[in-house]
Amino acid sequence: MRAREIRRYEQLLRRLDITIPVPFDARTFSEHIADKRGRPIHILPMDTSDATAPCGLWLATAKADYVVVDNRAPAVLREHILLHELAHLLCDHRGRLRLDAADLSFDFLDPAMVERVLGRTSHYPDAQEREAEGVASVISRFAARRSPVPRPRDDADERTAALDRVSSALAADRSWKT
Repeated sequence: MRAREIRRYEQLLRRLDITIPVPFDARTFSEHIADKRGRPIHILPMDTSDATAPCGLWLATAKADYVVVDNRAPAVLREHILLHELAHLLCDHRGRLRLDAADLSFDFLDPAMVERVLGRTSHYPDAQEREAEGVASVISRFAARRSPVPRPRDDADERTAALDRVSSALAADRSWKT
């Protein structure tokens, strides 16, 4: 990410004036967003490990937002997936993915009620996906710099621990300004 993009994403977050909790917790952050927008955000952990399904989705209906997060991903990645989907919401992105194309079924949700669908995959083919990834990264950096307590992990997985160490090291790089 270039410095110009980082500044633009930081300005977006400041304009939205959403409280970033300290210590940082992505679910609490999503509650702050929901309060600010005046509509609920429901976080749905699902197994999206099928190769055809994105690892995260944001589904918007007339009354609520639903964020699907891959529950099989390591904790640090689940948090980033959630932030990526929240970034779509904050940027008011318009989805081009059809719900049936996501290859996920939602017993509680009529596909006809879904107004927008955006999915997170491991590549970012368009500007909306790149912007959501950039905003999510800026939120993570901002939160890591202000969180005095390391975020808890829900497992002792070595890969998760390694990702946490890398994330902490990157957050310690204060060469860019907020």
